[in-house]
Amino acid sequence: MHIEIFNQKNKSFKKVNLIFASFFFSLMTVCVKKIDNTIPIYELVFFRSILSLLITSWIIKKRNLNPWGENKPLLVLRGFLGTLALVCIFYAIRNMPLNISTVIQYTYPIFISIFATIFINEKITKNIIIASITGWLGILIILNPSQLSSLKIDLNTFTVVIAFLGAISTALAYITVKKLSLEEDIFIIIKYFPLVSIILLTPIVFLNWVTPSINDLIWIIGIGVFTQTGQTFLTIGIKNLQTSEAATINYLQVFFGSLWGIMFFKEIININFIIGSFLVLLGTIMTTSKIVKKI
Repeated sequence: MHIEIFNQKNKSFKKVNLIFASFFFSLMTVCVKKIDNTIPIYELVFFRSILSLLITSWIIKKRNLNPWGENKPLLVLRGFLGTLALVCIFYAIRNMPLNISTVIQYTYPIFISIFATIFINEKITKNIIIASITGWLGILIILNPSQLSSLKIDLNTFTVVIAFLGAISTALAYITVKKLSLEEDIFIIIKYFPLVSIILLTPIVFLNWVTPSINDLIWIIGIGVFTQTGQTFLTIGIKNLQTSEAATINYLQVFFGSLWGIMFFKEIININFIIGSFLVLLGTIMTTSKIVKKI
């Protein structure tokens, strides 16, 4: 795969992978938001999984890889966590403003910092701590109750809980990907995500089937393509960087999500949201700053 070869020759490209991942995942959220609300969330995840599995299986066959991998239990766990995270994320995107749902989703780095210390013995550097605190402060400013009230946003408690469950599941999925990347090819790791999703969701989808329109199908294809592309860059990025650092760079999706919310859904932001988003972006920049690393 040309992306992997380029990464081996150019170390500075490692973090750029995660910027690309954030960009493509943010486009995926636009597609989810555009689809008719009558299409169930689990059906969207199911369609997305079929497209992803077809693309990944083709790549695996072309590269002559063992399609089942080595660490099957951990691969299955990664697939389950990814499925849970995606269902929660899609639900949050549909039931709250895009910029707010993206902000809540990107609380997951704080959970990663905890889980990485517990499960894979990663050391949290001063650089990561400063960057994470900066990004987290920005998120708290955006989610402040008075801030939400000024934007006339009333968040349902259940929806917020689901959004945070998506963030926690994402963090755990990150940890499993990091462990798997030490022994598995990235496309084997990616394959198990849609494979497990299809197995879990097939009975639910066919018992509660809703036929999508042509317009919805276009957006569904967009979900599959953008998620697959983002997942590829994400997996490569996690493989080449410390998990906490990789997660902090992905704060960029908050910026992209806010931008798309304004452009496509006429969502309103104020000065507090701008300040919070700036701090989130600053946290991302700090991870690539040599100056901070010298502190």
